[in-house]
Parts: sequence; structure tokens; C-alpha cells
Amino acid sequence: MTMKQNYLNGKDFFNIFRHGAMEVINNKDHLNKINVFPVADGDTGNNLAMTLNSVIDYTQVVDSFYETSKSMAEASIYGARGNSGVIFAQYISGIASGSEGKDRISLKDFIEVTRKASEGIYESLVHPVEGTMLTVMKQWSLYLSEHKDKYQNVEEMFLNSIDEAKSLLAKTPEQLEVLRKHNVVDSGAKGFVYYLEGIIKFIRGETIEVSGDFQGAGVLAQGYDRNHENTEFRYCTETLIKGRVDKDELKEALGAYGDSIIVAGSATLKHVHLHTNKVEAVFKLLSKYGVIDRPKIEDMRVQEKLKDKTSKIAVLTDSIGDFPKSYLDQYDVHLLPVNIFVGENQYLDKMTVDPEDFYETIKHSEVYPNSGQPNDIQVKHKIDFLKEHYESIICIMVSSKLSGTYESVEKYGKKLKEEGYPIEVIDSKLNSGGQGLLVTRVAEMVAAGASKEEVLEAIDTIIPETEIYVALNTFANSLKSGRVPKVVGKIGVFFKLRPIISLDKEGKGTAFSIALSKKMLMNKIKNMLEKKNKEKPITEYAVVYSKDEQGAEAFAKELQKIIGKPPKYITEVSSVTALHVGEGAVAVGFIREGA
Repeated sequence: MTMKQNYLNGKDFFNIFRHGAMEVINNKDHLNKINVFPVADGDTGNNLAMTLNSVIDYTQVVDSFYETSKSMAEASIYGARGNSGVIFAQYISGIASGSEGKDRISLKDFIEVTRKASEGIYESLVHPVEGTMLTVMKQWSLYLSEHKDKYQNVEEMFLNSIDEAKSLLAKTPEQLEVLRKHNVVDSGAKGFVYYLEGIIKFIRGETIEVSGDFQGAGVLAQGYDRNHENTEFRYCTETLIKGRVDKDELKEALGAYGDSIIVAGSATLKHVHLHTNKVEAVFKLLSKYGVIDRPKIEDMRVQEKLKDKTSKIAVLTDSIGDFPKSYLDQYDVHLLPVNIFVGENQYLDKMTVDPEDFYETIKHSEVYPNSGQPNDIQVKHKIDFLKEHYESIICIMVSSKLSGTYESVEKYGKKLKEEGYPIEVIDSKLNSGGQGLLVTRVAEMVAAGASKEEVLEAIDTIIPETEIYVALNTFANSLKSGRVPKVVGKIGVFFKLRPIISLDKEGKGTAFSIALSKKMLMNKIKNMLEKKNKEKPITEYAVVYSKDEQGAEAFAKELQKIIGKPPKYITEVSSVTALHVGEGAVAVGFIREGA
């Protein structure tokens, strides 16, 4: 299709964008392969593809250039992933902002809007780095601006500027040492050139070959090890912030927490990106600026873990299972966080929530917080990542009687199995410390070299022999969260009763004993465990707690006298569990002989 006109309307702009985006998406694997900056995590192609695909899928296309570009900007901000994705989203947002009120835009105005949009990206970054996508976007836009009087139509503009874009890309290794070291061009900048080439394919109907000027710098030097490029900061952190936010003020505030900081978007919707070691503190800060939506956290050191892995099996569990964080670092265990909603703010359990702060939130929040199972996108993103690195996946989920998480994962797992990928999704019929014990046992088996079949057979024997007893300090939180009937909860609160909660064989919650004091409650649990241990020995157990570490440690010492061994671990419960049990709860999960 030719584009001989000297203007663009909304449909024109979306059409050229869509074809440019498709070229990027088609080449995402190559972009992943040459990704070394800012972190060599091999995901620039995926991030750009997800960002641009969001625009393709969710834009409301109309005749008006402004209305269409505004919709594209919003879709890109919502769908942006990674450093490169957020930069591209800001570029589109800048084009939308610069075309306000225009149903169609002249070629010269489009060029100026593009120039201002590329310059605006620099304002969204705390530390802009040359030799990247930023440089190519800006310098290409300046080239257009300098030659705008020579272009008679849209087709001429793109055809006569593509060589300049390629030349700018070829120079990126001269500007950035890490690119020169590994003999590659910048991955994000290469993605932008792919975008321009896709547009040219659309308007000319022909394939544009990659220039030999930089073709040789397209692939990482043989033997390059990404994991030697360690970053000071561990977590790639992203979220949307809704509300009118002072971009410069927020950038400055985030500067104390990490690097690669980008605050992009429109007047009322910002996409925040940074690399940090203090995720919980970052989200505490962000909550002061607006409504937190669609948070995403990725551990950038996971590549190092995957490099050293010896197992072909990944173990995936949700954040309701309680076990030491060290298992995530030392074993092939990966976490799918459950969502937590505080008012309109969205958080990720065990990732963006500070436990101490969360207990205060529970106490003082006008609307009681609630939890939500991982959505389909979160499930797909996590499993697809594991699928790239492991030959099979075993998913151990919280009891299906307590959460829809199992169902969400099972749905996607079924699809993958139909496609031939070996994934097993297990309803643990457990939660908290019981689920955690199952996960840690499986992790240890996988590390010891057990086959998938051996692990699955073991799981079938472990689940029936695993139980948990939870001593609640109050009925109040279970009443507020809806985990107990209102009548029962109100009576329990009124008389200050303390219940013991457990799960039946199907994984459904049940309260089977009460006491007037915590001491009486703990004695009841000790008596039950002593009886259980005599009937069939307890092989391992774990103590978990909600804001009562001292009480948990004291309880563990008492249990050691009964069981004859220390607990496998003592750890705090997830924030999702804290919603239902409140402060001061202590629980013991245990596995008996025969598992």
C-alpha cells in the first residue's frame, strides 16, 4: 500500500504502527539474543513485543488522529513491559499529547510532534543513556525535522530516512562500552529500526534487507555468558500509577531506591519502571502518589540461578504456601504471587507488601483489604517463562476449596498439555505451612535427581499425610474477610473466643476447637500432636506465625520435646493469610510417616 498523501488520520497512523509493530514482534527472539543493556536478561524482544501487541489489541481506532493516538498511548502505558517497552510507550504518549484536537495531522506537523515526543522521553528518565533506543529515536526525529521541506508525502519521509536510522543504530556500540565489548548494537534501538522497516514493508509491499553496515554486530560473541553481567539491583519493578502525579517529583523520590528509573505516560496515568533491591519500600512510596495498578516484579538474577541449575523440572507454587525464602534462591522453586487489594491499590503477596506495614493497614483501612487469585495474564507470563528454561513443570497450588488459583493455573496447564508440553498442576488440598512443607519436600526431591514420575508419586502419598493446625488469637479477621459465617464470627468476637482452624481431607477449612486463652489453645494443639505422633510418627514439621515470632519460637521448643526433633523451619505467614488470621496466630504444619 502506498502512502502518497501529505497527512495522516487515525486509521492511517494505526495501520503504519501495526505493521511496524508486527516486524518487531516477528524479530523478538533476535532482540532477546543481543540484549546486554541495561541488564543482560535477554528479554528486550519480549518486552517490546508485549508492549506493542497491547497497542494492537486494545486501541480504539477511529478517523481522528488524536483520538486514535490517545487510545494507542493508553494501551501502550497499560501494556508496557521492561525498560524498552516503557520508553516506547512514552514515545507514543508524546505523539498523542502533541496532536491534541487534530482529526488529521499534516506531514510537517507529524514530524514536529515526533521530534518533541522523542525529546520528551529524556524528561521521563532520571539518567538517560546515549547509544540506546533513546539516541536513535531522537536523532532520527531530528533528521526528519531538518529535512521536512524535502518530503512531499508520508512514503517519501520513511523511505528517505531509513538509512539514517540504520546508520544511527550502527553507531550505538561507539557510544556504549558494553555494546562494543560484546560486538552488538543496542537491542532496543534495533527494535525501533525494525519498527521503521515494518512500516516501509507496509507502504511499499517489499522486504527491506538489513544493512551490512551493522549486520555483523547483530549476534552476541560466541561464548558470551549473560550471568557475568551482574547488576547492583536485583528486581525489575514496574507498575501503573493512576492520578495526577508530578513526574519530576516522583522521579526524584524514586532516585533513592535504585536505577533505570522511568516515569512515563499521560497527565493522569503513569507507568513507573526501576531496578531496585527495596521493592516493598518503593510501593509504600508509590502509594502516596496515586492508585497502584498492575504491578510486575521480576528477579533479574534468576538467569544466574537458571545457568547453574541441574534439574530439568521447575516447581511452581503460589504465595500462600509458607516456607523460607532461601528455597527460592537455592532450589528450582518459583513463586506465583496472589494479588492483594487495599482499596483501589493492587499489591503482590510476598513481593510488594511489607508485612509490618500490612498489619497496620489491616487495622486502620476503611475498607478491609481482600485478595484475588492471579489473573490469566499473570499465570501465562510466569509459566511461559519457566517453559523456556525447563523440560517440565510441577505446579503445587493452594487448596482449590480456599482459592481459585488452582483453577486458573489448571486452565492454562491443560492448554499446554494439549500442545504437548509436560506440565502437572496439583491441588495440594493444603495451605500455609502444610503447603510449604509439601513444596520444600518436592524441591529437595527434584534437587536430588528424582524423575517427574517419582515426584508425582511421592506427592500422592505426602498430601494425605500432611495436616495443619492454626491457633487464632481472634475471630475478628476471619469475620471481616468472610472466612467464617457472620453469626459464628460475631459470637466468637463478643466472647473473645480463640479457635483452632484446620483443613479436612478435601482441603476445606474447618474450626473444631475453641479456648478462652491462647495458652489453653496451644496446649490443645500440643496434646493433639502428641497423640498424632504416637499413632504415626511425625517425620517433619514447620511452625508459621503472624507477627508473633517470639511466640512461634517458644511453641517450637515445646513441640520439639514432644516430637523429638526441631522444626524444619519457622517463618512468617503470607500477607494473604494474615488477612484471614490477624495478628498473633501461630500454626504448625506436619507430615507423618508413610509419606
